[in-house]
Amino acid sequence: MSSLIPAYTQVYKEPVAFQKALGFAFEGLVNAGVPFDALSAWKAVEKRIGEGIYMGSGLLLPHTRISGLESPLMAFAVAPEIQGVSTPRGETAQFLCLLLSPAESATAHTVAIAGVAKLLLNPAWKSQALACESSDSLEELFRDQ
Repeated sequence: MSSLIPAYTQVYKEPVAFQKALGFAFEGLVNAGVPFDALSAWKAVEKRIGEGIYMGSGLLLPHTRISGLESPLMAFAVAPEIQGVSTPRGETAQFLCLLLSPAESATAHTVAIAGVAKLLLNPAWKSQALACESSDSLEELFRDQ
């Protein structure tokens, strides 16, 4: 996972609406310089959102597999609260990881998801991510892993 650096990072200092954060994250991936069919990817992400994206530990993980990608492409955002998504037992969503993975590699997809989960199961990493003051410092936190 340490090699998977987000193509887009965002730090929100105030609560943010899920749709807003998702839109900026998706736009960040579209503009990351990695070619993919954005319309097909968006439709697949929307479908996945309908199936449920809350993974626990404050993580929202809309993800899908895309034909033709060479490696996973990730956007990651943190906020005091990401609003507009139901979570069990009143848990607070604070992390958004939008992940597009190669359709041709189930392993790459699974390894990327496991890597993000491992980070969020680390209380120190979570605290550091929430304390980041900028997108650059959040990206650096991934680079330091």
